[in-house]
Amino acid sequence: MFEFSVACKYLIPRWRQLSVSIISMISILVISLVVWLILVFFSVTNGLEKNWVEKLLALTAPVRITPTQEYFDSYYYQIDSISEASDYSYKSLREKVKSPQSDPYQSDFDEEIPMNWSFADENANGELKDIVQLAFQSAEGLEETGLSVSCFETSVGNLQLQLIRKGAQSQLNQSAYLNSFDPQNQDLKKTLLSGSFEGEIPSIGGTDGILLPKNFQEAGVLAGDRGVLSYHIPTTSSMQEQRIPVYVAGFYDQGVIPIGGRFVWVNPDVISMVSSAFDVSGGTTATGINVRFDDFERAGVVKAELEKRLEDEGIASYWKVETFREFAFTKDLLQQLRSQKNLFSIISIVIIIIACSNIISMLIILVNDKKMEIGILRSMGASSKSIAAIFGFCGVIMGLLGSLIGIALAVVTLQNIHLLIDFISYVQGHELLNARFFGDVIPNQINGEALTFVLVATVLISLISGIIPAVKASMMKPSDILRSE
Repeated sequence: MFEFSVACKYLIPRWRQLSVSIISMISILVISLVVWLILVFFSVTNGLEKNWVEKLLALTAPVRITPTQEYFDSYYYQIDSISEASDYSYKSLREKVKSPQSDPYQSDFDEEIPMNWSFADENANGELKDIVQLAFQSAEGLEETGLSVSCFETSVGNLQLQLIRKGAQSQLNQSAYLNSFDPQNQDLKKTLLSGSFEGEIPSIGGTDGILLPKNFQEAGVLAGDRGVLSYHIPTTSSMQEQRIPVYVAGFYDQGVIPIGGRFVWVNPDVISMVSSAFDVSGGTTATGINVRFDDFERAGVVKAELEKRLEDEGIASYWKVETFREFAFTKDLLQQLRSQKNLFSIISIVIIIIACSNIISMLIILVNDKKMEIGILRSMGASSKSIAAIFGFCGVIMGLLGSLIGIALAVVTLQNIHLLIDFISYVQGHELLNARFFGDVIPNQINGEALTFVLVATVLISLISGIIPAVKASMMKPSDILRSE
């Protein structure tokens, strides 16, 4: 293309246009530094955020289905409390899934159904809807890579550990959130600080194993330490303490989740014993269905599909579907991370605009320097659009060249990011990125989203910066130019 070749010719440094060459080189250098800074910053921060989210999802799931109050008020849930086949006790979701029948009530043996209960939600054939089974089927029917559907239970208890060391003995007491360990959750096993196992947490001699967050390890707890999990159950006269012998089977990295330091993983049968002491609908315990899949960015799409499936089954009112960005204990943290990301994006655009503003000055000087050539080109038949395109291409080429140099510098920097972090840590006298919050490994891969953002923003702003000089050049009349020269 003629215009492109002329633009390249104008940007080649020459002694006769020394001032223009210096300004263009400075402009490209500034753009390169800005692109380098933005790419390194966003690649590291986005990588850290992704690591945080992955650790969060190891403790939870991209999407959760939890029962609403309408579920706990339903005939389906309440009927177990008056049925001999259910031992006159409410069933957890895990027990409901395994139960061979949705309605255990037998009118010949069980007491009369209270008048204030809601009516049974039945199918068209008159059978009681199995609300939990239908919810599981809706989730398991999703077409997502790496799909895994399982129940979860959370309760509270008190952890007491005996720390027996050579020549000393101490005790550690800590209130804890007890969570049911899911053997299908491979992401959680990846967070283990050492060792591995298959299936449930192993038990030793009738003593149940537990997994503790790494802050316990930092406090001096060792694998193999023994203790008890205690909780209270109501009796006719008082609250009676129950104790479950446990030992520390290992430690895991809980990430930056606000309550992660108190997350204790136990096997499902242990959490069932503890949860049986509480009213599930009272808020002391929590239960639901974890829906896991590989691409957590599709959580919003999966949520919408699940809600539609539950609506089609006629059980939507019994369930609440949430993505990991909506969980009560993670919502504020993730919103803050997203707000900071949006703020930094705006600041980055402003910095790019300032960096590209040098292009305007350089091109205006270039237009004045090339007046004679512009006049000759116009006299030879070049249109005003061609003249404008020449200087527009100059702006785009400078922006693109600066971006490419900046990208190359960013790739080199990210591959040696540990050296940069060590240097800054040495200068300021303490760690730049605390391993407790940011992990032991700093992301060093260039972020595709940041790369696209920088390339598009830089080239677009460079093109806009070249419009004013291009318009000025296109409005010049050949006769006026040649007469003045």
